[in-house]
Amino acid sequence: MADLRELQRLLEQASREIPDKALRVIGTEGKNFIQKNFQDQGFTDTSTKKWEARKTEDERGRDITRYRTNRVGRVGNLNRYGSKIKDRALLVGHATGGDKLKNSFRYRVSLGSKQVHFTTYKEYAQRHNEGLDGMPKRQFMGKSHYLNTKISNKIRKELDKIFNR
Repeated sequence: MADLRELQRLLEQASREIPDKALRVIGTEGKNFIQKNFQDQGFTDTSTKKWEARKTEDERGRDITRYRTNRVGRVGNLNRYGSKIKDRALLVGHATGGDKLKNSFRYRVSLGSKQVHFTTYKEYAQRHNEGLDGMPKRQFMGKSHYLNTKISNKIRKELDKIFNR
Protein backbone atom coordinates (compact mmCIF):
# COMPACT_ATOMS: atom_id res chain seq x y z
CA MET A 1 0.00 0.00 0.00
CA ALA A 2 2.92 2.37 0.58
CA ASP A 3 3.82 2.08 -3.12
CA LEU A 4 0.32 3.05 -4.20
CA ARG A 5 0.31 6.04 -1.84
CA GLU A 6 3.75 7.07 -3.08
CA LEU A 7 2.55 6.88 -6.69
CA GLN A 8 -0.55 8.93 -5.80
CA ARG A 9 1.66 11.57 -4.14
CA LEU A 10 3.97 11.76 -7.17
CA LEU A 11 1.03 12.10 -9.55
CA GLU A 12 -0.48 14.91 -7.48
CA GLN A 13 2.88 16.67 -7.36
CA ALA A 14 3.26 16.33 -11.14
CA SER A 15 -0.25 17.69 -11.72
CA ARG A 16 0.64 20.77 -9.61
CA GLU A 17 4.09 21.47 -11.09
CA ILE A 18 3.87 20.49 -14.76
CA PRO A 19 1.31 23.06 -16.06
CA ASP A 20 3.46 26.04 -14.97
CA LYS A 21 6.70 24.39 -16.05
CA ALA A 22 5.20 23.42 -19.41
CA LEU A 23 4.27 27.03 -20.17
CA ARG A 24 7.79 28.20 -19.30
CA VAL A 25 9.28 25.41 -21.43
CA ILE A 26 7.06 26.41 -24.37
CA GLY A 27 8.17 30.04 -24.04
CA THR A 28 11.87 29.24 -23.76
CA GLU A 29 11.89 26.66 -26.54
CA GLY A 30 9.79 28.91 -28.77
CA LYS A 31 12.21 31.80 -28.40
CA ASN A 32 15.18 29.49 -29.00
CA PHE A 33 13.40 28.17 -32.11
CA ILE A 34 13.02 31.70 -33.52
CA GLN A 35 16.71 32.39 -32.82
CA LYS A 36 17.65 29.10 -34.54
CA ASN A 37 15.65 30.02 -37.64
CA PHE A 38 17.53 33.32 -37.91
CA GLN A 39 20.84 31.51 -37.45
CA ASP A 40 19.96 28.89 -40.10
CA GLN A 41 18.41 31.56 -42.37
CA GLY A 42 15.40 29.32 -42.93
CA PHE A 43 12.32 27.84 -41.27
CA THR A 44 12.52 24.38 -39.71
CA ASP A 45 9.38 22.22 -39.78
CA THR A 46 10.27 18.65 -40.69
CA SER A 47 13.26 20.00 -42.62
CA THR A 48 14.82 23.43 -43.02
CA LYS A 49 13.35 25.53 -45.84
CA LYS A 50 15.94 28.20 -46.64
CA TRP A 51 14.88 31.80 -47.15
CA GLU A 52 14.88 33.31 -50.63
CA ALA A 53 18.08 35.25 -51.39
CA ARG A 54 18.17 39.03 -51.80
CA LYS A 55 17.52 40.45 -55.23
CA THR A 56 20.74 41.23 -57.07
CA GLU A 57 19.13 42.20 -60.38
CA ASP A 58 16.85 45.07 -61.32
CA GLU A 59 13.64 44.73 -63.34
CA ARG A 60 15.66 44.66 -66.59
CA GLY A 61 17.87 41.81 -65.39
CA ARG A 62 20.99 43.95 -64.81
CA ASP A 63 23.26 43.18 -61.85
CA ILE A 64 22.77 45.90 -59.21
CA THR A 65 25.73 44.80 -57.08
CA ARG A 66 28.45 45.60 -59.65
CA TYR A 67 29.61 48.65 -61.58
CA ARG A 68 28.42 48.75 -65.21
CA THR A 69 30.78 51.52 -66.41
CA ASN A 70 34.24 52.82 -65.53
CA ARG A 71 32.84 56.23 -64.50
CA VAL A 72 32.92 55.59 -60.75
CA GLY A 73 34.59 52.20 -60.33
CA ARG A 74 35.99 49.40 -62.44
CA VAL A 75 33.46 47.53 -64.59
CA GLY A 76 32.54 44.24 -62.92
CA ASN A 77 33.81 45.16 -59.44
CA LEU A 78 31.39 45.31 -56.51
CA ASN A 79 29.74 48.69 -55.96
CA ARG A 80 28.84 50.06 -52.50
CA TYR A 81 25.60 48.08 -52.31
CA GLY A 82 27.32 44.89 -53.44
CA SER A 83 30.08 45.34 -50.86
CA LYS A 84 27.56 45.86 -48.05
CA ILE A 85 25.45 42.78 -48.80
CA LYS A 86 28.24 40.43 -49.89
CA ASP A 87 28.64 38.45 -46.65
CA ARG A 88 25.65 39.78 -44.69
CA ALA A 89 22.97 37.41 -43.43
CA LEU A 90 19.36 37.87 -44.50
CA LEU A 91 17.04 40.00 -42.32
CA VAL A 92 20.04 41.76 -40.76
CA GLY A 93 20.61 45.49 -41.09
CA HIS A 94 23.94 46.71 -42.48
CA ALA A 95 24.36 50.05 -40.70
CA THR A 96 22.37 49.33 -37.54
CA GLY A 97 24.48 46.70 -35.82
CA GLY A 98 22.29 43.93 -37.28
CA ASP A 99 20.09 41.42 -35.39
CA LYS A 100 17.46 43.96 -34.29
CA LEU A 101 14.51 41.88 -35.53
CA LYS A 102 16.07 38.67 -34.23
CA ASN A 103 16.57 40.11 -30.75
CA SER A 104 13.21 41.91 -30.56
CA PHE A 105 11.14 38.81 -29.71
CA ARG A 106 9.74 38.35 -26.20
CA TYR A 107 7.32 35.88 -24.72
CA ARG A 108 4.73 36.38 -22.03
CA VAL A 109 3.22 33.52 -20.02
CA SER A 110 -0.43 33.95 -19.05
CA LEU A 111 -1.09 31.55 -16.17
CA GLY A 112 -4.80 32.38 -16.00
CA SER A 113 -5.57 31.40 -19.58
CA LYS A 114 -2.64 28.95 -19.73
CA GLN A 115 -1.20 30.51 -22.89
CA VAL A 116 2.16 31.75 -24.12
CA HIS A 117 2.21 34.88 -26.30
CA PHE A 118 5.21 35.80 -28.46
CA THR A 119 5.50 39.49 -29.25
CA THR A 120 7.79 41.91 -31.02
CA TYR A 121 7.77 45.68 -31.22
CA LYS A 122 9.02 45.62 -34.82
CA GLU A 123 6.18 46.50 -37.19
CA TYR A 124 7.80 44.83 -40.19
CA ALA A 125 8.08 41.37 -38.57
CA GLN A 126 4.72 40.18 -39.92
CA ARG A 127 5.59 41.42 -43.40
CA HIS A 128 8.76 39.32 -43.44
CA ASN A 129 7.20 36.26 -41.78
CA GLU A 130 4.17 36.09 -44.10
CA GLY A 131 5.60 37.66 -47.25
CA LEU A 132 3.22 40.61 -47.64
CA ASP A 133 3.34 43.53 -50.13
CA GLY A 134 5.78 42.04 -52.63
CA MET A 135 8.23 40.96 -49.93
CA PRO A 136 9.39 37.34 -50.24
CA LYS A 137 8.22 35.09 -47.41
CA ARG A 138 11.04 34.54 -44.92
CA GLN A 139 9.22 32.66 -42.19
CA PHE A 140 10.84 32.50 -38.76
CA MET A 141 7.86 31.57 -36.57
CA GLY A 142 4.82 29.35 -37.00
CA LYS A 143 3.67 25.76 -36.49
CA SER A 144 6.56 23.33 -36.58
CA HIS A 145 6.96 19.60 -36.02
CA TYR A 146 10.57 20.24 -34.92
CA LEU A 147 9.43 22.69 -32.21
CA ASN A 148 6.69 20.34 -30.96
CA THR A 149 9.27 17.54 -30.63
CA LYS A 150 11.67 19.79 -28.69
CA ILE A 151 8.88 20.88 -26.31
CA SER A 152 7.60 17.33 -25.69
CA ASN A 153 11.15 16.07 -25.01
CA LYS A 154 11.75 18.89 -22.51
CA ILE A 155 8.44 18.23 -20.70
CA ARG A 156 9.22 14.50 -20.62
CA LYS A 157 12.54 15.33 -18.91
CA GLU A 158 10.69 17.44 -16.33
CA LEU A 159 8.32 14.54 -15.62
CA ASP A 160 11.28 12.17 -15.27
CA LYS A 161 12.84 14.53 -12.71
CA ILE A 162 9.66 14.41 -10.63
CA PHE A 163 9.23 10.63 -10.79
CA ASN A 164 12.91 9.84 -10.14
CA ARG A 165 13.18 11.79 -6.88
